[in-house]
Amino acid sequence: MSSDSSSSAYYKDTLTIQQPPIIQQKALSRREKWIPVIYACLLIAVGQTGMSLLLPALPAMQQDLHVSSQMTQWLVSAYLLGFGPSQLFYGPLSDMYGRRPVLLAGLMITFSGILLCLFAHESATLIILGRVLQGIGAGCTSVIARVSLRDRYEGAHLRQAMAYFGIVMAFVPTITPLAGGYLTTHFSWISIFFTMAGYLGLLWVLLFYRFEETHAPEPAEDRAHAADFVHQYWLLLKSDHFRCYSGVVSIQYALNIFSISVMPFIMQIMVGMSADTYGRWTLLPAVSLVLGGVLASKTRHYFSKESVLQAAAALQLISGLSMLLLPHTALLMMLGLSLFAFGNGVAFPNALSSLLEPYKRTAGTATALAGASQMLIASFSSALLVSLGITSILGLGMVILLGSSVLLYLTRHARDTVPASDDWHSHHHPVHH
Repeated sequence: MSSDSSSSAYYKDTLTIQQPPIIQQKALSRREKWIPVIYACLLIAVGQTGMSLLLPALPAMQQDLHVSSQMTQWLVSAYLLGFGPSQLFYGPLSDMYGRRPVLLAGLMITFSGILLCLFAHESATLIILGRVLQGIGAGCTSVIARVSLRDRYEGAHLRQAMAYFGIVMAFVPTITPLAGGYLTTHFSWISIFFTMAGYLGLLWVLLFYRFEETHAPEPAEDRAHAADFVHQYWLLLKSDHFRCYSGVVSIQYALNIFSISVMPFIMQIMVGMSADTYGRWTLLPAVSLVLGGVLASKTRHYFSKESVLQAAAALQLISGLSMLLLPHTALLMMLGLSLFAFGNGVAFPNALSSLLEPYKRTAGTATALAGASQMLIASFSSALLVSLGITSILGLGMVILLGSSVLLYLTRHARDTVPASDDWHSHHHPVHH
């Protein structure tokens, strides 16, 4: 019997236990509705700004550090290489010991990585090592931000929370280049690391005093072992449901990362814009992305998630075609990127809520695997494409065209899939309800 079919009965039973109609229909207070979303958005901004705030400074860092463009790209890729795999540890640890202690410890690791970048700002090699350490610590923010929303919300409330969270998650990497460009132009790229350190320090203090635990730690006698998490990871990887929706999330994110990594070089080096001017141009795709997220939130009751995801992929396919066929003026290139960003804003919350909604007890583990896959795919694909010399608007258009074609296939196939079991250690000992 396949993993999908064998988990079908369990999934239906757990829906009855974990999501009774009374809970789904309960009206949330204003505090219950918004405070967890605000914390999640503040957390995800740590991981996102750690990457996107630095993007406008890459040409200046390349010049000051006397390194190649490929070496400069590793300032982004090294961060993602630390950010992605670390989530595989943070997810299970947060399932076992709770979200709060794992979060606070991870943020301290992030802070140490930023300090290394500051103290070794004349060495590209040490900065890259600092970026890896920064990414390893920041991996906890991606896991805890998402899973804390899954802990708090069910059903329609979860989809709405994910819609607003998705807006911020996709919006931050497009708006922070504005701040990064300003800091690089008026101060220096080193000031970006000071900014990261200041934000992280203030956030850590806020979370230490105000962030409440959203997932009770497992009792010692019922706590999972390493083999249990490996087994659950294997079940997730065998699930068509997880593979399809995780693939949609990963490809959407990878396309977004590649586009915002390449566009600074296209606009600043090929077109001749300053970093500050390019930062202002990023407002156009940023606004488009927000509009896409708002549309996803408002239409969640009227269209199926699969149809919305297919429509978003079709828009992004048109975006790729526009980059290939239209004249390469600054306005038309940014309009093409804005159409892609609009589709990204529509797709991301729908794919993310579809991915996580079936999981409650193993939410941290499922979130970790999805997040690690997302970051690793984005890191390796971005580094590979740049190493192949795909740094032009024609190359970007072709990548978006191919990626959106795969998205159309995945969203069509996801319609009839069944989630994996939500029980990470039933194969060793009974689960206590």
